[in-house]
Amino acid sequence: MREGHALEEELNRLVRSIGERQAKQKDSLSAEGEPAPEKTETIHVYIVLEGEEPLDEQVVDSTLTEDVPLPSSDGGDPCSLFTAEYRRPGLPGLLAVGMGVLLPLASIVFQVLLALLTPTPTIVLVPLARHLSTTATITVDSEPPIGAQIPGRLLPSLTLTQTKTAPATGKGHQDAQYAWGAITFYNGLFTAQTVAAGTRLVGSDGVQVVTDQVAVIPAAYATTPPTYGRVTVSAQATQTGPQGNISVRDINEACCLPSVLAQNTVAFQGGHNERDYTVVTRADRDNVVSSLTATLGQSEQAALSAQLAPGEALATPACKPEVTPDHQPGAEAASVTVTVSVHCTAVAYESVVLQERATSILTTKAQQQLGTHYSLIGAVQVSALQAMITDQKRGRASIAVTVDGTWTYQFSQQELWRIKQLVVGKTQQQAIRILLGLPGIQRATIEGIGENQRLPKERSHIQIRMLYGAASSAMSNRHWFLEL
Repeated sequence: MREGHALEEELNRLVRSIGERQAKQKDSLSAEGEPAPEKTETIHVYIVLEGEEPLDEQVVDSTLTEDVPLPSSDGGDPCSLFTAEYRRPGLPGLLAVGMGVLLPLASIVFQVLLALLTPTPTIVLVPLARHLSTTATITVDSEPPIGAQIPGRLLPSLTLTQTKTAPATGKGHQDAQYAWGAITFYNGLFTAQTVAAGTRLVGSDGVQVVTDQVAVIPAAYATTPPTYGRVTVSAQATQTGPQGNISVRDINEACCLPSVLAQNTVAFQGGHNERDYTVVTRADRDNVVSSLTATLGQSEQAALSAQLAPGEALATPACKPEVTPDHQPGAEAASVTVTVSVHCTAVAYESVVLQERATSILTTKAQQQLGTHYSLIGAVQVSALQAMITDQKRGRASIAVTVDGTWTYQFSQQELWRIKQLVVGKTQQQAIRILLGLPGIQRATIEGIGENQRLPKERSHIQIRMLYGAASSAMSNRHWFLEL
């Protein structure tokens, strides 16, 4: 209903327009006095409603017929001048419109499918990687550092002590032993006398001893009273065991020769039976020392670390242990008690500055050995090994460090474009052979094409992916990718 009303309004507007034009022509004819030439005019009006498909659109063909008189001035109905017919568009028109739309769409689809179906291979390159390591000694100075020195400070020294007892684990064996001692012979004659070695003597408790040496007894001195001549020789008990450990003057008898007296002026000792016993071993002592040293080391580390300021790191402390056992290895004892004292000195340094200094040292070495085509991958690893105080008064120390890093070969954009140019149109095997012959490439693979296919002939259809870190054993779990 709404569509018909709009169509009617549009027709009325056109009729009014034509009526106005004819009226103007009539006025012109009256003014000039000459008849205006008649004109036949065909107007095609196409009305298409917005938002709807144009399949059912109607074509209004309005034709101004020659045999219809011009409208009179009396204002007659201008609609009587027109004959209107409605018709659907013809098949050729529809085909032309359809082809005009479908051909561009088909071209776009073809180009998209061609791009999707054309393989885009990826060359994966693993550049050469070189792992460098060096050791260096860096000076730490508590005063304003100069040159290669870095700022730091000496921490107050610290001494910790601990004691620990552990059972002895060594086994000892002792055979039965004879008691040993000495016999003194006294001579009352004014002539010397000799007592043979092996002379047997018996003590008051029945223990027998025998001399080990010949005893030549000097003559007595003619003093008032006379002074006996005397000599002392070694002797031992005739039986093993502790019963041979006789006391002083257990042997006190006249023997052997006229006017000769024998006495043991010292006690016999060392006689014992066979026995097994426990002794301290070196391992017993060392195990205690190791345990105490580890415990003290952790305590020292914690105590020294507590003195650090923000941004400071602690070099491995220089510690000197002192060990005092109550029994030495080999001594008979059921246990061993060891006292360990650890005296440590330590250096605090600015960790960021040490990292920068160590990195600079290794970078200089890398440039000397590898040249400028290599660059650092990842961060340099710096480990402080040992600190040694070189000037206690000034607060200066030296830190021995190890520095490790990995450098890889770097390709410029021009080199990467040249690599693409070298392999365009080549088979996978040919391309890999070329790639492995170029400097800086350790390993190369090609993804995205079959083994018998060739690479595209255009460089823009080839991608390059750089795989950094894969060839380094020290960084085998860390990879960096770069696609070009």
